[in-house]
Amino acid sequence: MKKEMHKNKIKKRYIFCIGAVFILLVSYIIFLCIIGRNYTLSIFLNGSCDPGNVKVVCSTENIIRVADVREGELAGMVKTIDVEFESTDFGDVDVTVFYDDQYDIEYNENGQQKSSPNVEHKHSENSFHVTMTGLIYNRSADNFNGLWTIQLFGAAFMMIIIITCCITFFQKARRGDFTYGMVALGGFIFFLMVSVIIFVHDLIIQQSYHNIINLWNVLYSLTTVSNVFVGLTAIPLILFCLLVSISNIVLVRREGFHPLNLLGVLLGLAVVGGIAALFLLGYDPYAFSEAERDIMVVISTAISFSFCYLESLLVSTIACGIACVRYKVRTPMDYIIILGCAIRDDGTPTPILRGRIDRALELEREQYKKWEKHAKFVPSGGQGSDEVVSEAECMKRYLMEQGIPEEQILKEDSSVNTFQNMKFSKKVIEEDAGDLKNTGIAFSTTNYHVFRGYTLAEKLGMKVKGLSAKTKLYFFPNAFLREFIGLIYEQKIRHLFFMISGIIFFASLYFILMY
Repeated sequence: MKKEMHKNKIKKRYIFCIGAVFILLVSYIIFLCIIGRNYTLSIFLNGSCDPGNVKVVCSTENIIRVADVREGELAGMVKTIDVEFESTDFGDVDVTVFYDDQYDIEYNENGQQKSSPNVEHKHSENSFHVTMTGLIYNRSADNFNGLWTIQLFGAAFMMIIIITCCITFFQKARRGDFTYGMVALGGFIFFLMVSVIIFVHDLIIQQSYHNIINLWNVLYSLTTVSNVFVGLTAIPLILFCLLVSISNIVLVRREGFHPLNLLGVLLGLAVVGGIAALFLLGYDPYAFSEAERDIMVVISTAISFSFCYLESLLVSTIACGIACVRYKVRTPMDYIIILGCAIRDDGTPTPILRGRIDRALELEREQYKKWEKHAKFVPSGGQGSDEVVSEAECMKRYLMEQGIPEEQILKEDSSVNTFQNMKFSKKVIEEDAGDLKNTGIAFSTTNYHVFRGYTLAEKLGMKVKGLSAKTKLYFFPNAFLREFIGLIYEQKIRHLFFMISGIIFFASLYFILMY
C-alpha cells in the first residue's frame, strides 16, 4: 500500500514546473495590466514635426487621454512623432492625430538637396479598444504596449520546461533507466534550447523598433523557427559530418570498402544538399508567382523541420549514448548477457567480441570482490553460414579458458540478431531463475551498441544494466551512426507521424498569416 502511494505521489519536479508556470503566468498578466495602461503611437515622418502643433481628436471622451507628445526615432534612422496615451476607462474609441510634416524636396542642378522646406498637413487614424483591466489595444495596428515581451514570456516558459525535462533526463541517467523515451526527451530539450536562443536573439533585434511590433510579426516569427534553427546549427552540423567523413576514409582504408562504411559521407552529402536547397528556395522569392512561392514555402518547411527533428534526435542519441556508456553498475547482477557478433574463421573471438567478454568478466570479478556474489554468464549468438561454431559456443570456450566453470555459463545459441539475443536470453534466464522481477540482469556489448541494447530490452519488458566495451576510435563514429539509423527505423511510423505533423503545423501557420 505504501509503495502504491509513493508511486502515485506527484514528483517534486512536476510540482516545481506547475508552480513556476503559474507564477510566471500570473506575473506576466499583472505586468501587462500595469504597462498596458500606457500606449505609444509612433507616426513616421518624412522630415520633422513640432510636437506643439500636433492635435489629437478622440471620438469618445474619458476612455483615453494624451499623456505626452514628443519627437522620436525608429532604429536611429527614421524620425517619428510619438503620441503617448493613458487609459482612464474601458470601451472603444477612435483617435485622429493631426500633424505637420516638414521636409526638403528640391534639388539643385548638380543633384544636391537645397534648403527648401515643404510643409504637408497630415493625419493618422487609429481605432483603440481599452479592456476592463485598462490595457490599450490598437486594433488598427494589432498591437499593445508590451507585445514584444510575449517572446520573452515564451522564452521564460520554455526555460521552465527545459529545467524540468533536464532534471528528468539526468535522473534517468543516474538510475540507468535508458529508454527510447529518453531520446525523445533529450531531442525535445535540445529543440527548446535552440528556440530560446532564437527568441532572445529576436528580442535583442526588436528592441530598437518594438513600438511597431504587431501580432502578425510575433506569429510570423514562429513560422521561421525551423529555418533559423537550421541556420544556427548549420556550421556545427557540417563540421560533425566532416569529422565523420574523415573517420569513414580511415575506416575504408583499414577495414575495406563497404556501403555501410560510408554512412558519414552520405550524411554529409545529405546535409550539404539540404542546406543548399533551403538557400536556393529562399534566395529570391519575389521572382516567382504567388502559387510558386506557396509551393516553395511548403518544400522549405518540410526540409527545415525534418532537419530540426532529425538533428535534435541525433544530438539526444549522442547524449544518451555517452550517458549509458559512462553508467556504473551499483548493485550486484545475477546474470550477464554477452551479445554476440562475428567470430574468426578458426572459431575464436574477434577483438570486438573479446572486448565484450572481457567487460563481462571484469564486472563479475568486481562484484565478487565487493559483494562476494558470482553472476552467471549468458553468451548469446547463433551460428552463421560461414562460422565453424556458434558465437555462443565461441564465447563459452573463451570464458572457460579464463577460469569460469561450465555450470556458471548458460549458452543461448539460436539468435541471429540483437533483438533475438535479448529475447532468447531472457527465456534462458527465466528457465533458470523462474521470476525476473527481483533478478539483476546486465548485458555486455560494444560502446556504440549499448543504448540500442537498452531499447531492445525495454521492448521485451526486461530491466537491464548495460556494460560498455571499448572499440577502435575510427570505427566508433560510423558504427554509432548505424545504430542511430537503427533506432530511427525501429520507430519509423512514430517519427514519420511527428515529422508530418510538424510540417503541417508550420506550413498551416504560414498560410493562415499570409491569407
